[in-house]
Amino acid sequence: MSPKKKLQIALSAIAGLIAFGTLGFKLILPFLSWFDSFYFTLITLTSVGYGEPENTTEGARYFTAALIILGVGTLGYALSSAVQAVIESELLSTFGKRKMYKDINKLSGHYILCGAGRIGSGVIREVARSGHEFVVIEGDETIADRLLSQGHMVLMGDATSEDVLKAAGIERARGVVCAVSSDPDNLYITLTARDLNKDLWIIARANDEAAVDRLVKAGANKVVSPALTGSTKIAQMLLRPAVADFMDLATMTERLELEIEQIEIGSESPFIGRPLKETGIRSEHGVIVIGIKRADGTMIFNPSADTIIEERDAMVALGSHSSLETLEHMANPGTASGAVKYHRH
Repeated sequence: MSPKKKLQIALSAIAGLIAFGTLGFKLILPFLSWFDSFYFTLITLTSVGYGEPENTTEGARYFTAALIILGVGTLGYALSSAVQAVIESELLSTFGKRKMYKDINKLSGHYILCGAGRIGSGVIREVARSGHEFVVIEGDETIADRLLSQGHMVLMGDATSEDVLKAAGIERARGVVCAVSSDPDNLYITLTARDLNKDLWIIARANDEAAVDRLVKAGANKVVSPALTGSTKIAQMLLRPAVADFMDLATMTERLELEIEQIEIGSESPFIGRPLKETGIRSEHGVIVIGIKRADGTMIFNPSADTIIEERDAMVALGSHSSLETLEHMANPGTASGAVKYHRH
């Protein structure tokens, strides 16, 4: 049983005992007020013993004796359970935090997700489903506890704090998502994160469309405005429903048992310098390369079979999960399973 549950049971037992005594005295001695019944219950249970009320009946004395016997046992158990729960909670909190900090200190090439609200929660689900390592920074204790109970690594703190970002391993991280509810906070997180890690991939949330340019100037690689994205999608559904349906199928590929992945070409990849048709990606593995992003940011859509693969290319590929994993191992033979070069979209 968890310490929190033990403490709840202990407090409930004490409250129930007081309510039982108060009601009993009120029924047996009707001339007592509710407060007097409550007060007499307290002095009975605590063995203070200021004396019994006038006109106390024999039945009331029997009830008092039973309440004393029951109260001593119940209070003793409840208080010992409450103390034990508090001590266990402190121990678990201390050692749990130490273990979590040790685990975070071992991370490298991980993601940091700032904020676990409506937007952030969705990001957490997707990143967790992809199997990548990540740390959540959340200022709300209730939300942080819920995420911890789900097995996620969580830092309770203010994501705008440089110390908190460093504790999350910002200097070793691969990317960060700034998804707190305040645009100024997202701006400050972006500025701090970019200052601490020049190579960091930063995705920022903008509630106000006017904040998009500011976040880009602050160092965000990509800025997402939920309001703008949502309105664009609604207009797309209204004016071009067939296009909208296709985009849904392309991005929600679980319906087709397919995935869209980004596979980066490392410096040791055997694909470097070879055209797509010679890699066997399509013919041997049934994977379709729908785009290639060059290192300079140039995007090639629907590349031809003669397109030459270059170092640091990012191939956007469509296929089954197993086929894409096989392709990742072929493209980067030295990369371990689930390494950071394998991105789910």
